This record gives sequence, C-alpha cells and structure tokens, in this order.
Amino acid sequence: MPETPDTIPKMIVWAILAAWPVGLVLAWIFKRRLAERYERLGESTEGEMLGELASAYSVRRRIEIRTPTEYLPFVFEGIREVTDSGFDDKQMRSLLERIDHHRPHDFRQTVFPVETGGRSSDLLFQWSRDEVDRIRLRITAAPRIIRALREQKKKIPKAAFAG
Repeated sequence: MPETPDTIPKMIVWAILAAWPVGLVLAWIFKRRLAERYERLGESTEGEMLGELASAYSVRRRIEIRTPTEYLPFVFEGIREVTDSGFDDKQMRSLLERIDHHRPHDFRQTVFPVETGGRSSDLLFQWSRDEVDRIRLRITAAPRIIRALREQKKKIPKAAFAG
C-alpha cells in the first residue's frame, strides 16, 4: 500500500485512539500498586501484633478473702503496694465506704483500671456480707496482684475467720 500524505495523519489519529485506553489501564494498575504499597507500610510485624495481643488480653487470676471490715484497709494496702497506678487513696476510701454501707446477702461489684509491671489490667472487686458481718471479697486481677494478696491473706489473724 503506497503511503500518501493523507494516510500518515490518519495513522497517528488511530495510534492515539488505540494508545489512550491502554494508557488508562496502565495508569489504573500503577495507582493500585502504589496504594497497596502505601497500605503495607503501616502493617505490623508478627512480634508487634503478638505483643499488642498480650497487653490487650492480660492473664487474670482470682482470690477470695473472707474477713471483717476492719481488715479490709490492710488488704487494699497490699494491692496499692503492687500497682503502679490506678488504685489510689480516694478510690480505696470510696470502696471501703461502699462496702461498709452494704446490707447482708446483697451482692455488689466494681472495676478499677490499674497498671502493674508496665501492663494495664482491670481490678475487679465482687463482695457480699454474711449474717455475722463478715465480708466475702472476690478479687480478679493480674497474677502479680493476686500473689501479693495471698501474702496479705496469710497475715490476717485466723481469729478473724471464726464465726
């Protein structure tokens, strides 16, 4: 086919028309790849994700203490010695008042967010009073706090458990 001066501009127009959709598809693919790479920049490594899970879902243990109300400040002081933050004087006094004004056989509970050993955890108190005015206190907390409470429980006089 002989080339005439009229066919060259037609070939350029057809090349542009054919290249336009190919260019759009290539631009779309390039944009997707850049977006995927950008999203992967914020991803955590396996160790970081496991560390976050370990701090979010901390291990918790439970202890039950039966004691008269006069020994509760002694028990709570053991908790305050172990916690880094979250269970201060004001909260301790408030909890003691709530327990003191409690009717027999009525069940109550409260939660305090605390930090111990650099980890955040919840300190769950559940209590009831029996007919001889003794408090049954269940505490659910981090293992470090429970170990301290076991030591405190050993120091409470055995005569306090009688009755």
